Amino acid sequence: MQKILTHIFRARPGEWGAILFLQALIFLIIAVLLIVKPTASALFLSEYTAAGLPYMFILTGLVAAVVATGYSYALRYYSLLRVMVASLVLCQLVLIICVYLMQYPVFRPGVAITLYLWVGIFGVLAASQFWTMANFVFDVRQAKRLFGLVGAGAIAGGITGGYLTTLLARPIGARYLVLLAALLLILCLVLTIVIWQRFVKVRRSKLSRRKTTAEEKAAPHKLIFQSRYLMLLCGIVAMSVIVAKMVDYQFSALASQRFGDEDRLAAFFGFWYSGFNIIALVIQLTLTHRVVNLVGVSGALLFLPGGLGLGALVMLFVPGLGAATFSRAVDGSLKQSLSRASAEMLFLPIDEETKKRVKTYIDVFVDTVAGGIGGLSLIFLTKALGVSATMISWFVLIIVIIWLVLVLLIREEYMDAFREQLAHLQPKKERSRMRSRHRKIMASFLKVLEEGKLSAHEKELLYVLDRSDALPEKAIEAPIRQLLQHPSANIRTRVIRNLYLQPHTDFLSEILWLTEDEDPSVRAAAFEYLFSRTDPGVAALGAPFLMMPDPHIAGSALVALVTEAAINPKIFEDWQVEQKLREKINQLDEMDPPEREQWYPYLLRASSWSKFELGRNFIERSLEHEDPDLVRMAIVAAGEANHEDLIPPLLHLIVRPKLRKNVIGALEQYGAGFTGVLPDMIRSGKLSIEQIRRLPSILCRMDSRAAVELLLDLPRRYVPLDIETRWESIRGLNIIQRDFPNRNIPNWKVQYLLTTEVRRYDRLQQALSLHLDLLSFGHSEAEIGSRRGMINLLNQRLSGGFDRIMRLLGMLYPPIDIIPVQRALQDETRKIQLNGLEFLDNLLNINHKRLLMPTLEMRQQLALKTGNEVVATDERTLRKEEFRVLRQSLQGNDERIILASLHLIVQLADTNYLPLLRAKSQESKLSPRITSASRESLIKLREALLMRQH
Repeated sequence: MQKILTHIFRARPGEWGAILFLQALIFLIIAVLLIVKPTASALFLSEYTAAGLPYMFILTGLVAAVVATGYSYALRYYSLLRVMVASLVLCQLVLIICVYLMQYPVFRPGVAITLYLWVGIFGVLAASQFWTMANFVFDVRQAKRLFGLVGAGAIAGGITGGYLTTLLARPIGARYLVLLAALLLILCLVLTIVIWQRFVKVRRSKLSRRKTTAEEKAAPHKLIFQSRYLMLLCGIVAMSVIVAKMVDYQFSALASQRFGDEDRLAAFFGFWYSGFNIIALVIQLTLTHRVVNLVGVSGALLFLPGGLGLGALVMLFVPGLGAATFSRAVDGSLKQSLSRASAEMLFLPIDEETKKRVKTYIDVFVDTVAGGIGGLSLIFLTKALGVSATMISWFVLIIVIIWLVLVLLIREEYMDAFREQLAHLQPKKERSRMRSRHRKIMASFLKVLEEGKLSAHEKELLYVLDRSDALPEKAIEAPIRQLLQHPSANIRTRVIRNLYLQPHTDFLSEILWLTEDEDPSVRAAAFEYLFSRTDPGVAALGAPFLMMPDPHIAGSALVALVTEAAINPKIFEDWQVEQKLREKINQLDEMDPPEREQWYPYLLRASSWSKFELGRNFIERSLEHEDPDLVRMAIVAAGEANHEDLIPPLLHLIVRPKLRKNVIGALEQYGAGFTGVLPDMIRSGKLSIEQIRRLPSILCRMDSRAAVELLLDLPRRYVPLDIETRWESIRGLNIIQRDFPNRNIPNWKVQYLLTTEVRRYDRLQQALSLHLDLLSFGHSEAEIGSRRGMINLLNQRLSGGFDRIMRLLGMLYPPIDIIPVQRALQDETRKIQLNGLEFLDNLLNINHKRLLMPTLEMRQQLALKTGNEVVATDERTLRKEEFRVLRQSLQGNDERIILASLHLIVQLADTNYLPLLRAKSQESKLSPRITSASRESLIKLREALLMRQH
């Protein structure tokens, strides 16, 4: 039965106590209101007619202003509970006094006004106090699920109160109806105290206590004016009240014209008020939580103004009591169901201290002052302008439009309210110091260059030298010449590189002596400059360097020569580059080990720039060398060579952790060449699963469509069952999104991955929930220990799955919103978790909300589950479900879960698992580890069953 109620009403075990108490309280409050309201309306209309209603709206607003001010003042010195109890007692005393005075005809006009004022004040004050208390009983997620169910008590109270008035109005009269309402308020007092002691006080004692800030101590109207969100909320409340007053005036005026007798009017009002509440009850129980979950809080708030706008149009085209009843039905049914629950949710993002101070103020003062404004408007329209009840619908339409605009505006403010609560979880932005000085440096290029030798920082000089092509060659010639003697090797190298790109400048004599510089980068740059010159006599200057005995000088010269030959065919032919490289490679075996070690880096670098097979073969052989340092140099050379023949040997090395970083850097340089050959290599089976798992770490560094497609297809098409590949691919996509924001990632493919990931996550959560329940039914310590091991493993898998889901969401929604949500959901503070969940609920579109929110709700429930709870399901049912889950685990592709399942099955010692283990041990496409474990588990299970028989 509990499961059925949970499924229908979405209430969970442990919540029904609070729900029933709150339902009973709001039932009584609204029943009292609906007993007094028809009586007060009928009494007032019989004494003053509908013409007096606008004046009562104004008077109600004035009295409400006094009440709200006094209420707010009382909250500064007394607890909320004491103020609530005192206000209910005062309301009861007013009713008792009215009951006494109603027996005297002379007091009837005054009683009519008093009761009408009482209805206006009590209706908003008592309801506001109730919903304030409900906000303290439930957290933000519970409120979203349960406010609709709790609000059903209000509607049931409205139905009961309305029909009681209809049935008892004639037999006992209006006076005893008011007395009945006064007696029911005693029960309201008792329930208020009980709910506070049992639910509010306990929950508030668990909250962290903090000092109230000066801002929170401020008067309610100051708090409202300081917050755009509260201003919009007040605007929505005010518009709804003004429209309601106009609709109520139309309904009352037309009904008064139709029914002149006081008792007939009371019966008519009682019937329709109850009818409105029946409609509201149906909406509340069947539609409210579904609509709120589907379209969000702001979307649900659009229904009431939309319906009233439609009613106004109906009144204009088909005027009469029927049209007025339709508008009043929309207001009466939606206002107390869908709109009420949604409006109460607008208070959820407000902190408790502010909420306590402003909520009742808004509900009482703003509500009734808006009613007063509605009354003034009606007086002006009906008395000054002579507008009929029907034509008031034009003004209803105008206010409805303003109302709709306010609802649309508050949606983003509602999101921002939760976003602000998660602001401390947003990633910190890094600042670039060099960028902050960009304008200063760019404005003084020449000054930096001229003074560089003496005072400028190396970073400033390098920054300027990188941009010196923006300056005239003649303007920088003198400072450049000085910088060739700069003490920093980085500066000297950068200067030579710049001169290399300026063929019209001649610095050969200054650079020639740098060919013997101590720094290898300076030597390499100097030789490149030397061999790039086409001046006569360069060959005579360069040839001796190639023959020098010092490997560092001769090697640098050879590398520079091969580099220039790669882009200049004339140099290749004139210098016989291939022959020189071959000779030096062949001489390696004849060299002493120290000399060979010195030559290897230069020959590998030269081979990487060579365009002939000799160089590629030398690099490939070096990749297989035993010396790890030499292999690293060969990897760098393979990356610079950028030839697809070197991709397979590089991928062969990527599985070695110590070389992985070097291989990734090398393959990154291949770009389109790498992504072009990769799909065929995967499809043909040339790559092992270990190699495939490392591919995303390379692809994520490439700003290309092919890299994105491969990252999407690895977990979707090529290896969909491998967990590590899924994780690395999704992480790679996040890196591309971060580093290359202009690169498009197809949403539909991300959506596919998200759906798949959520379904896997759901299965893991169901398995975890089952194993937690079965902890209470363990038959041995071995079984319990094995099950706890399975629970720990499932928690690890769920942690990884949650991270992947959040990363995928970060590709569909702004990461600046998703990152705080992820951190909030992983926070230990429950309030922060709930704020993150609520913010995400409002952020997601309808499809993603349907897909994801039930999963995350279940995650929150599992986080509170320890395995020691009382389990409602019997053991036999759980064991059947366990068999299904373990069979599904054995059919999966997660080796660790398979091994954990095998171990647990052995401890269960159940004959039902024999066929499963027998089939598993006979499967052909299994890893040796799983095959061995399956056979061993089968043997152990048989032994356990034999021992049990004996």
